[in-house]
Amino acid sequence: MGYRTERYGLATISLGNTKLGTIPNVSTCPGRDCGDVPCRKKCYAHKALRQYKEVRNCWRRNSTNAKRNLDGFMEGVRDYLCDRSPKWFRWHVAGDIHSQLYLDEMIAIAREYPDTKFLCFTKRHDMTYRKLPSNLSIVFSMWPGWGDARKARNRGLPIAWMQDGKETRIPDDAIECPGHCDSCGMCWNLKKIGRDVYFPVH
Repeated sequence: MGYRTERYGLATISLGNTKLGTIPNVSTCPGRDCGDVPCRKKCYAHKALRQYKEVRNCWRRNSTNAKRNLDGFMEGVRDYLCDRSPKWFRWHVAGDIHSQLYLDEMIAIAREYPDTKFLCFTKRHDMTYRKLPSNLSIVFSMWPGWGDARKARNRGLPIAWMQDGKETRIPDDAIECPGHCDSCGMCWNLKKIGRDVYFPVH
């Protein structure tokens, strides 16, 4: 499928991709919006950033707007949700939560739109994840040899593991990602399922 977007104020919403299918999502810049993480140089999203001008412009615009005018950016996300009422929504196919205020807005939005299920994979394990609404699935991402799984367990959060053949911490009952999010939806319900997910390196 082609890369299609819709602009709502300061937010540009992507209308899906090959893996997500038609699930809408909002992204920022991989690497510079992710903090000090081990996957900066090997991030899969850099390929799209380099190859596709439309993708690059969309992610950079969102990154700039979210940092310069967070209220305006999040209002754009709200406008999209109000207009389209999607069943599922994904935060950050690329990029990550760049501040506690950003995360607090994500939580507020989930409460305001209870009929939409929200998903965010994050390596920002340093944020405060309290009183998450049931329709917001925060999943702690782990990179081989990096990340404290106990911290996620203590917070009651599921984990997404990256398997490059060297990761030994993945639980035996973890589920391998089958791809095609719009026909699966598992990751939006990992906490309810009570299991982790893992992804072969990509």
